Amino acid sequence: MELSRGVYSEPEDTLLTTRAQQFLSTGPADVVDLIGHICSLPGAPRIVAEHMAQAMFSGRPQFGRTADGRWMLVEKTAEPYQARSSRKADSHSDALHRLSYVVVDTETTGGQSMTYDRITEIAAVVVRNGEIAEVFETLINPQRSIPPFVTRLTNITWDMVKNAPTFDRVAPEVMRVLEGNVFVAHNATFDWRFVSNEISRSTGHQLRGRRLCTVKMARKVLPQLPRRSLDYVARYYGVEIQNRHRAGGDALATAKCLVRMIADLSDRGCSTWGELQSLLRAPPGRRKKRRHSGLPMPVTRDTTA
Repeated sequence: MELSRGVYSEPEDTLLTTRAQQFLSTGPADVVDLIGHICSLPGAPRIVAEHMAQAMFSGRPQFGRTADGRWMLVEKTAEPYQARSSRKADSHSDALHRLSYVVVDTETTGGQSMTYDRITEIAAVVVRNGEIAEVFETLINPQRSIPPFVTRLTNITWDMVKNAPTFDRVAPEVMRVLEGNVFVAHNATFDWRFVSNEISRSTGHQLRGRRLCTVKMARKVLPQLPRRSLDYVARYYGVEIQNRHRAGGDALATAKCLVRMIADLSDRGCSTWGELQSLLRAPPGRRKKRRHSGLPMPVTRDTTA
């Protein structure tokens, strides 16, 4: 599977890698000069400089080497992993029904992913060939209290999570499920921020890759619905949501709705990732304003009280 079509991770930038990018922005450099500059080690032995550079730049696609061995910056593209793939994406292999997806839902202690709040439960449902292929679900110890209003919404209590694993313990399994699949969620920005921040804190890696929001899809596929909440979309497709506001139940329902929406899009001639992105970026159509009739309006409520 080509990771350019799904989620992947890469090490976060550090002070030294940032300095290396600045130094190499003027052109390729010999490893001794490069390490001498960014580490303040002028004239370091070449073997030492080579070891330091390999350790520092390993797994970072923005760094590469020229034919004569000098270090250089690799130009970034819209799909960072394509540079590591031997095949280029085409419209056939990027067909929506050929892509694999991981539908994610998180329950959290609140909405502040960057600061205080943490995940209390995560579920990831892998969809391949229009079928549910794998379900991963676990409670998470957020290492902080759960507000009462959150417990009332999710029914997740401190007693349920106090002996659950912390996110760093499940991070490798989460990454295994995510990797190579398009990240999907109902309001994807919320779940992506929480998962990517937890991955960053746990592993020091940045989460990258394709994302898809089923709320935005529903706006295009189901414009007739008064709302695009999961309840409304699921009801339209006859999907039952078991354990609403729990990660597993919501992720499974979202996955089933995703499959139905992809089928509806195909029927309307939207069958590739590129076509879907164009559709999602298209501005919404304007609704015609209704003219007010000059005729008397019918009485629909008691106005005599």
